[in-house]
Amino acid sequence: MIFVNNLSPYLFKLNIGGHPVGLRWYGLAYALGFYFGYITLDRALKRGTLTNFTKQALDHLMYALIIGVLLGGRLGYTVQNLGSWAKDPFFPLEVWNGGMAFFGGLIGVAIGIAVVARKHKLRVLELADLVTMPTALGLAIGRIANFANAELWGRPTHANWGVIYPNVDNQPRHPSELYESFSHFLMFALLVLALRTWPKWWRLGTGRLSAAFLIIYGVLRFISDFWRDEPLVGPLNTGQYASAVVALVGFVCLGLAWRDRGLPSPGD
Repeated sequence: MIFVNNLSPYLFKLNIGGHPVGLRWYGLAYALGFYFGYITLDRALKRGTLTNFTKQALDHLMYALIIGVLLGGRLGYTVQNLGSWAKDPFFPLEVWNGGMAFFGGLIGVAIGIAVVARKHKLRVLELADLVTMPTALGLAIGRIANFANAELWGRPTHANWGVIYPNVDNQPRHPSELYESFSHFLMFALLVLALRTWPKWWRLGTGRLSAAFLIIYGVLRFISDFWRDEPLVGPLNTGQYASAVVALVGFVCLGLAWRDRGLPSPGD
């Protein structure tokens, strides 16, 4: 059955002075992601998971994550849409219209983690591992919000589960946002499985969990992007090239984590 995506981007909306004001699904997704992040960090603080991880360090890390995600994601999206910026000088500030780039947000988060780790004398890999799980869950929820916003649509399809995006055309298309959301929930499940059932060398603080996140994200995003309607550069789109780089970085980080002399090897 073909679905027509006429969903409202608002969870609720009021009309004030002729302008719509309300809570968007997109904003709710980000709020939930940051909430899950805070809960995870607060539990780590109470359990004494990391040495030198104090309440002040938690607060600073949350500020860094929020700024890194929002600023990095928006700057990344702006770079991807320089033509829109040339036409509208306020384009980078118009966040209410949607538009965040994962890869820009990832760089922003990495910088934020590095700054907080240096300030509080913490290991970057320990902090990276802590934020991995809420990041995976937040991404999965965020893609559902993308679907509600009718953005990041897929390529035309004849499948009976195709979705029509009236803001694009009348062709049924792959709901690529939902494909990606499913892949992110799968990634979250795989990381939970790794954390709970794999040997002790896969514990938090080794950097291996965050490396696994990069690998799994890169591979699954590379696959799901085959159905996203994006311009091709050669045989692949830009998101697939970036995903391949992310997965490669993950493999490098995993190798470096295994070589860390202060940590047990896989055979221990």
